[in-house]
Amino acid sequence: MTPLKSCEIELSRFFTKYFKYCASSDVDDLKELLSVMCSACEKLEKVKAVNFGKNKRYRALKALRNFATHESELLNSSKAISIASVKIVHAEVQLLSLLPVEVVDYVIRNLKSKQTIKYLKKETINYGKYVDIYPALFNFTVDLYFEAVNHKLNVEGSGFNELENSINYEKLNGFPHYIGGKIIMLDGSDVNTFIETQAISIENKQCEVTEVPVGEDGLKSYVTTYEKMPFDEVNTMKKEDKKYILNLLIDSGVVTSHGNKVSSTRPLDPIETVIVHEHLNKKQCEI
Repeated sequence: MTPLKSCEIELSRFFTKYFKYCASSDVDDLKELLSVMCSACEKLEKVKAVNFGKNKRYRALKALRNFATHESELLNSSKAISIASVKIVHAEVQLLSLLPVEVVDYVIRNLKSKQTIKYLKKETINYGKYVDIYPALFNFTVDLYFEAVNHKLNVEGSGFNELENSINYEKLNGFPHYIGGKIIMLDGSDVNTFIETQAISIENKQCEVTEVPVGEDGLKSYVTTYEKMPFDEVNTMKKEDKKYILNLLIDSGVVTSHGNKVSSTRPLDPIETVIVHEHLNKKQCEI
């Protein structure tokens, strides 16, 4: 077998394991995913002009993989956000890959590279008690997909195909490919309490997903119904949380403004709509 073919098989294995991990609560799945990630990237570096040492997400995740391989357990747990929580939580994705903050702090204390420490802090979400590494996993999976496409690799398998379908849908409908990943509590309550008391298991999330109707595009249709615009929820939000959502919309290119006119590449949810209009009203007052 040629090195190129071996690389393509390993990439296929990574995408398959990624989607298996997203649907599983088995703690071993994360360790296996990180191991295959490193193997796939090392093989890709040998056959193509790629340097993952410059990728912030890869450096952060590799540090966790090294810890899990050579030192101790990550003690990770997988959680999900229920459809029932959508009116108290703003989140781009519904999965959480949680590590105890003590584990990540230990990894950081024992890293020699200041750059890697910086990347690990930047590419994950620290909630105080927990560190969510799912945003880094999600975004790096997208990175690896584009590397495979750009180098015209022949990657087969349902995992790669599923990701390709999602990215094509995002291109057609103006959705960004990457996420910020932070959970915002719309009522200003403590996110750690939410994670401990209202986040649900992956198994329960899978049951929810099976009951969600499929739209004409073949994708699941998650519909949130508000009886009125959620002004009350926005009023209870922390200023920094509203600013985070606004900057996320602007930085990702979903929202652009020209004077008092706003355009978006996708329909905004009710919370986002109120925050954008609140921002516009503030700008008018400052003029």
